[in-house]
Amino acid sequence: MKKITVILFFCITTNLYAQQESNWKLGIEISEDNLSGENYVNTSGFISGYKISYTDLNFSIGILSEFNLNERITLSSGLFFSNKNLSGAIICNTCDVIPTLIKQQYLSVPVSVSYGILKSRLIPHLKFGFINNISLINELDNRNDYFSSNGYFLEGFAGLSLSYKLGKNSEIEIGYNYRTALTTMYKETSIGDFTRNRLITNSLSIGVKYFLK
Repeated sequence: MKKITVILFFCITTNLYAQQESNWKLGIEISEDNLSGENYVNTSGFISGYKISYTDLNFSIGILSEFNLNERITLSSGLFFSNKNLSGAIICNTCDVIPTLIKQQYLSVPVSVSYGILKSRLIPHLKFGFINNISLINELDNRNDYFSSNGYFLEGFAGLSLSYKLGKNSEIEIGYNYRTALTTMYKETSIGDFTRNRLITNSLSIGVKYFLK
């Protein structure tokens, strides 16, 4: 009888453990990032400047991890490759240079907290956080003698997302984030009417996450 009781207890506890969702999730995410900001940066107190165009296709892709503090609040971080290309050229009153593509690539580390508004299979979330951007490649540093990149800048963001459970161990999530730079991308190299560039990003994302056991 004892053996049967032990076996039944083991089976019940194992089944209960298997039914519990893990607090940890691991996933992949990709986003389309639409950049905007100052379209003209003065590089001296005289006539020259740098004209910037944000029409290039940009994106972020990477891995993320999440930890559920409770049924509604989730902490998240990750590691992303972010493409932030732009077109630009030195402009003056007596010249007209055609803008050329300038590659800007970053290693991005987001840290965020999200709040699940509803308890259902389809869950809307409110998200807030910060993104640390570390420069990997910036062709601006090699092409321009007037100003250069800082090598690092910090963004803050707020957004909405919808997650849908595909099964017991996975879910898909789509979202929108409004991101604004809290620090500047470029160094101030001259005194006067230099306009600091503060990047704004509208980001649409999709990701798949898996519950870790």
